[in-house]
Amino acid sequence: MPRYLTSTFNCNDMKYLLLTFDLEQFVVPIERKIAYNVEELFRVSYNGTHKIIKLLDKHQITSTFFTTYEYALKYPSLIEKIIENNHEIALHGYSHLHNYKTMTERNAFRYLKEAKFCLEKKFNITIKGFRAPRLAAPTTSLLKRLGFIYDSSLHPTFVPGRYFNLLKQRNVFRDNIWEVPISVTPLRFPFSWFWFKNFGLTYSKLCTVAHLRSSDYVNIYFHPWEFEDVNLNRILPDLSLRNNGVKLLKILNKYVEWTKIKELKATAICNYLNTNFFQN
Repeated sequence: MPRYLTSTFNCNDMKYLLLTFDLEQFVVPIERKIAYNVEELFRVSYNGTHKIIKLLDKHQITSTFFTTYEYALKYPSLIEKIIENNHEIALHGYSHLHNYKTMTERNAFRYLKEAKFCLEKKFNITIKGFRAPRLAAPTTSLLKRLGFIYDSSLHPTFVPGRYFNLLKQRNVFRDNIWEVPISVTPLRFPFSWFWFKNFGLTYSKLCTVAHLRSSDYVNIYFHPWEFEDVNLNRILPDLSLRNNGVKLLKILNKYVEWTKIKELKATAICNYLNTNFFQN
């Protein structure tokens, strides 16, 4: 194996691993017109979340969980467990079916205000972060009005039919609030969920090394339903459902072990910002 995949980074600055998870039910695109059981799709995600928590506990690391309002209300004890384990709770919107980029600003503000403040009151927390469903975010000025400190909806790459962000910044920057982009390589190769499990562990390591040459953090995301072994292909045959369950858990476990060898500090996004930006 190449030495740069096994040795630590030759750098005096701390490097951070921001593992993030978007808590939502498995969502079947409306255009597919497929019959499905909503409760089953929520349950798949619920089971996957428990497996994530167990993996994080095993490695004694903290993470950020972006939850939809609907998911948190359905599984309040699960959210409480995440909080008790010192992970960060951030908002993933009111519903994963919402598109805050195309929604009117008035409606987006109304939905997100209810979601944010109701969850803060219910769980006695302060929600600082936001990530939009399908990364379709409202304006940062709207998020600032709602009291968010940061957004992590920007994926500076190209996904056909979703977004074209090849010219966007790759590292943290300020735009009304802090923007913490999802990590991609300097050549804009993504390596979060779909790419992480379909292109393999070596690909993810190479992308991590490439990204950290010009950044002090790696921010990658997954969905809880990816970690459940239930065969969702019967509902939606799709490449995004390959290598789910035990396979993905094993890959992520090996990846986390490798980041420890590389001396990356795994933490929540709010902790990373507190250390590197809020005190400056």
